[in-house]
Amino acid sequence: MNNLNVTYEEITKKGVGVLNEDAIIMHPKANLYGALDGVSSLVPYLNSKKETGGFIAANLVKNYFESVTDPGSLKDHMIEVNDLLREQMVLANIDLEKKEELWGAALAIVRIQDDGVEFIQTGDCMILAVYANEEVRPLTWRQVSHLEAPAFAKWQEGITKGLKSQKELHETVIDTIRKNRYRANTDGGYGVLNGEKDAVRFFEYGKINLTYLKHIILLTDGMFLPTNIVPEQSSYWSFVAQRILNKGIKLYTQELLELEDSDPECIQHIRFKKSDDKTAMVINFH
Repeated sequence: MNNLNVTYEEITKKGVGVLNEDAIIMHPKANLYGALDGVSSLVPYLNSKKETGGFIAANLVKNYFESVTDPGSLKDHMIEVNDLLREQMVLANIDLEKKEELWGAALAIVRIQDDGVEFIQTGDCMILAVYANEEVRPLTWRQVSHLEAPAFAKWQEGITKGLKSQKELHETVIDTIRKNRYRANTDGGYGVLNGEKDAVRFFEYGKINLTYLKHIILLTDGMFLPTNIVPEQSSYWSFVAQRILNKGIKLYTQELLELEDSDPECIQHIRFKKSDDKTAMVINFH
């Protein structure tokens, strides 16, 4: 591995919640890197340390992957950490039959090897490969976007009807959000690491080679730009990747936060909350 010259920069920032439910995996010894987005239950839950389910899940996965010693396959590690998460929920008396009570995590993890980059993903975290000619190749797909679309349409409807606050607008979509939870790890739904046995069926994973590869970008959904600021003729992920690489992730994040601050009620740029937790990592190959 030592012949690979890799540098990286990363950032994680709390959104409007009490805790940052995102987390970063940094395990340079094992060449493992990841971005995690914890998913809290829709039913309020806090443990004795005042931690939410999303925070617990993201940090359980982080700590597991940062202590991996045997290379094994990323898929096998994911199966194991999914089981650990289920055990934690059982200990906390969570009813595993009720999806609105489950804790979970969306995630994107890469392992850099001599002959390529192995990756695994579930949920809506993204992995983008950028080549020396600036071509951007999304290795993943946002597994929840087809389910969010009807909720966003309803949100837009609310704005059209004259609703003015994020709180009122959120009321109009909460049923859709709740229904969507029941689509987790089901056919036609989306994958998420939430302790369910079926989570394994929805992992996306693979490996790309290193030829001409210049950057790998890992993102949680809080880092996605509002679609209405991306020029129509541009490919969305190419635009996001180039903006991150041109500005650096610190400035990119700062500008995104300023944009969100300018639209606190989520009217101009439709989203479910003013500011989601934000995590990104850029891995550079030299």
